[in-house]
Amino acid sequence: MRTKSTLTLFCSLLSMPIVHAEDDLLSLVDIPLSSLADTKVTSATKKAQSLSEIPAAVYIITAKEIERSGARSVADALALAPGLHVAKFSNYDWGISARSTNESLSNTLLVMVDGRSVFNPMFSGVDWDLIPVSLNNIEQIEVVLGPVGTMWGGNAVNGVINIITKEAENAPQGDISASFGNYDYQEFQLHHGIELGDYAHLSSYFEFVDHKPWTSNDVRIKDIQDFRVYTERFGARLDYQKYADTLSLQAGGIRSREDYLWLDLNPHFLKPPTPSNHIFETEMKMQEYYLGGQHLREFENGDDLETALWLTYNSNDNTARNAKFLRFDLDSHYAFNDLWSTRLTVGANVRFIDEKLGQFSAREAHNMPYLRYSLNHSDFFNQNYGLYFNWEVPLTDKAQIIVGNRWQYNNINEKIDAQPQIRLSYNIAPKQLFWMGWGRSIVTPSRLERETNFRDNKYMEDVRFSDGNNYDYYVSYLYRGNPNLKTEVVETYEMGYRLSQSDTLQLSLNGYYSIHDNIRAYQQTGAQQWIVPDGSPGTHGTVVELYTSRFIDPLWSETYGAEIAMKWRPTAALQLNANYSYKNINGHCRGAICPGNDAVWRVLENQPNHFINAQLMWDITPTLWFSSTMQYVAESKLHPDYQAVLSEHSRYIWPQVLSVDTSLSWQKQANYPQITASIENIGADQTHEFPLAVNPYTNGLQYWLTVDWNYAAMD
Repeated sequence: MRTKSTLTLFCSLLSMPIVHAEDDLLSLVDIPLSSLADTKVTSATKKAQSLSEIPAAVYIITAKEIERSGARSVADALALAPGLHVAKFSNYDWGISARSTNESLSNTLLVMVDGRSVFNPMFSGVDWDLIPVSLNNIEQIEVVLGPVGTMWGGNAVNGVINIITKEAENAPQGDISASFGNYDYQEFQLHHGIELGDYAHLSSYFEFVDHKPWTSNDVRIKDIQDFRVYTERFGARLDYQKYADTLSLQAGGIRSREDYLWLDLNPHFLKPPTPSNHIFETEMKMQEYYLGGQHLREFENGDDLETALWLTYNSNDNTARNAKFLRFDLDSHYAFNDLWSTRLTVGANVRFIDEKLGQFSAREAHNMPYLRYSLNHSDFFNQNYGLYFNWEVPLTDKAQIIVGNRWQYNNINEKIDAQPQIRLSYNIAPKQLFWMGWGRSIVTPSRLERETNFRDNKYMEDVRFSDGNNYDYYVSYLYRGNPNLKTEVVETYEMGYRLSQSDTLQLSLNGYYSIHDNIRAYQQTGAQQWIVPDGSPGTHGTVVELYTSRFIDPLWSETYGAEIAMKWRPTAALQLNANYSYKNINGHCRGAICPGNDAVWRVLENQPNHFINAQLMWDITPTLWFSSTMQYVAESKLHPDYQAVLSEHSRYIWPQVLSVDTSLSWQKQANYPQITASIENIGADQTHEFPLAVNPYTNGLQYWLTVDWNYAAMD
């Protein structure tokens, strides 16, 4: 039935009545490189600046590059940027890092949509599959590498990713699309926009995605390969602009539901009449909804006042992340645009989060395979206050210095942290910029590492032990939080060069050295074993083991590396983007845990060093385009000290990844449906992108067909 409905929809779109249109169809987005250099970027300084003027490692992913890449998520699109390690764990789960280790709960990147942070307060990081934004509504993605904590606050330690959506006037005005592919992938989108008088525009969208959690032939999931992930996104944006006032109001959200296989452990000594393990199917649900907006007032003297207010609700019923958050964000800053021929920005922010972590009974703590729960209290009112300034001072006609600082208070650790920066830039020639800088940023404290326990339980019946007898075996690993942890701090020294004067070539070179202090590690604090005389029939009882560890912060690391990014357009119809990044981490340790335990810090060094990505975009004819992207990640190399403590050290190596994605699109005329065929992971079928030690799933070859029709073009 699904195949028949797909074919029916495809044929019906092609057979719709078509009105006369021009024979020549221009490319959907055609921005010359010279114009791209003047594209306004706000993520570095909260000020709209041309890319060629910004003294920082900034990269822009344009709407055209996103569309041509065939990306189906923000995470996929970020693989186009230099300096980012994008690794796919499953068909909806990613690990992404910049200039640091890549971890599933990474919290050293600040990710925003139009300046609204999309972090999960549970671990102060990002759920990459739950970013509430439509790819078709994205104007550009601004990637700023390095510390930007002065302007944006916590987590902007190794970079900021700001997803800028299209203004309502420029968003798709009337568009429907449907995509179908292997592994039962289906996606439907509806975008619509209208004009509201002379000063306002309204746009909205709704999306539904249905796919399998894995694109894998892994034997572990063979019996549950029919499981599904269902995701709905929706959003609306109202833009009003009249004279000196610009107002943007937004509302939207995302809900994701995943079929899930769950397990109840029933140790015989606790519940004798029941089966040892009860396996059943259930559903996990994650959701986020937001409401708010931004207002800009421009004054006659050139000053401006900008205020952003957001209300966000987030919930997750996964037992490892069971929590609900209601978050209020207010940020306002005033810019003196001509203060003694300088520009001074002063601002303040307030963030309140009503946190409610999941509660579990004593029985659930022993019977669930894994769960996280609060140490002291499940409810908490998280408060965060900040004051900041940024001062841009011209030194000569070609040189400028920027100094700034932010003072941020968080009641989780009841501490005020400073996040200063200083940057110097020099215009070597028109559209050629040399810059250098230093900055200090912090990771926002979270309750996950300070005030929660994570418990991992395992149970087996009738196991033969070394004494020759059979026992039931119950083992529990308890990982405790630590309220006395220090704040994670990153200091970075960097310099760069940017060339953006040519219509055919843009080039960016960056180098950096950073120190990351107070990195977390687990320290074992206890190991107990005892025998309970009660066991399943035929056994001598139950062996119970409890291993306890807690978070400590003895580690620090030095990271150095470089990024090279190039955009080259030899002809109007052809563009090549290519990036190379190098990253090397040296781990260090201090304190009682360090002597005789080299692996505790050598694990930090186990990261790939070399990253390459490239994108070719070719407008073959006005009606036909082809695009291909390539991603390469080098295999990591383990330090000998780390190998010495691993029985199978090859399982801990990050594997080499080389994959190619391609898309081919045809649209006869502007008011005809556009048909795009895409293939992902060519040459990387069934390839792991994470080490086998963390039990990743393989990512297989995927292909899909998209039919997109702009019905507004018929008007």
